[in-house]
Amino acid sequence: MEQVSEGVDALLFRHVVGHLASGVTVLTTAHGHQRFGMTASSVTSLSVNPPTMLACVNNAVPTAAAVARAGKYVVNVLGEDQGRLAHQFAMPDDDKFRDVRVHTGKLGLPVLSDALAHLECEVTEQVDGGTHSVFIGRVRSAVAGQGQPLTYFRGDFGRFEFARDDRVYKKARHQVLSRVYLANEVILLEDLAGELGVDQSSAFYALTRLAADGLVSRDPDRGYVVAQFDVATSDATFDARLAIELGVIELSVGQASPAELAELRARFERMAVLLVGDRFVDFDDYLDANYAFHEWLVGLAHNPLLTATFGGLSIKSVMTRSFGSTPMTSQKFIDVQRELTEAFERADRRAARESARAYCTLAKQRVREILAHTGGRL
Repeated sequence: MEQVSEGVDALLFRHVVGHLASGVTVLTTAHGHQRFGMTASSVTSLSVNPPTMLACVNNAVPTAAAVARAGKYVVNVLGEDQGRLAHQFAMPDDDKFRDVRVHTGKLGLPVLSDALAHLECEVTEQVDGGTHSVFIGRVRSAVAGQGQPLTYFRGDFGRFEFARDDRVYKKARHQVLSRVYLANEVILLEDLAGELGVDQSSAFYALTRLAADGLVSRDPDRGYVVAQFDVATSDATFDARLAIELGVIELSVGQASPAELAELRARFERMAVLLVGDRFVDFDDYLDANYAFHEWLVGLAHNPLLTATFGGLSIKSVMTRSFGSTPMTSQKFIDVQRELTEAFERADRRAARESARAYCTLAKQRVREILAHTGGRL
């Protein structure tokens, strides 16, 4: 098991929330001398830097008020054999913790000891989402064990809304990327809910995810506004990534262990199969695989400051706004990243620098091609 108590780093956070998937969670908290818990309907990771979780809680459930008063909560991710526990915390009961192994976590809250994983969060923001309260929480401790998550509700568990809300988010993202909503346009919650045919809590969840992606921004006066994207934004982001990776090349080429190089190769291969014949097989999967490849490359320097700086570049947002707007791309992206991988394997620092620069140039040129079809902005 892995655990940290403060300032959870990006790699650990991504590992732990990977157990969430579309799984079943129990949200726990405490206020005064009373413990509260409920089977959560919508919980997901919101941001890696800083590590942040989002929990949507029905205001009719006592746990919602308890979390608001306590200002903190625990996301307990259930394992595949814990359906009974999901049912127990979903039903009204004066003692939901009956016969449940519990220990006190870092934040002084009840933690389900047998849960597959758990994340302890301090509330940084509470937002009204119609019948639900949305609690945005900074992760202060994260623990994950071995096993598979409970990924479905049986009939008597009640509704599990994460998968549905994730589909709503993807539809909303498509609306932005296909320019149904133009740059600097305000997206009203009630309008989005009506257009997608969902309730306002699901629409709010989608807007919150879009904000985390950098596709929309939260203006205190106007609300959710479609973010502008242009060549200057793209160039600055890709140039910053190049600067980081050139530094990593100087520090790590010839120094990486065989196991580290094998993982770099494995991540490249997972990415390569998702871009075939100048077309994305699945852009979302490619985006995740591409990020994982470059994140591992940066990590080869074993320098936390470089890793943190890379994590703050919003690379995924830039690639989503540009490359994600069309399924067409270029096989050259895979070719040049293969050359970069091979240069690390040969301990060829000069070839690695040339490949990193070539990849940056390709990315910036492709964004220019895409923006040329949209009047210079997305």
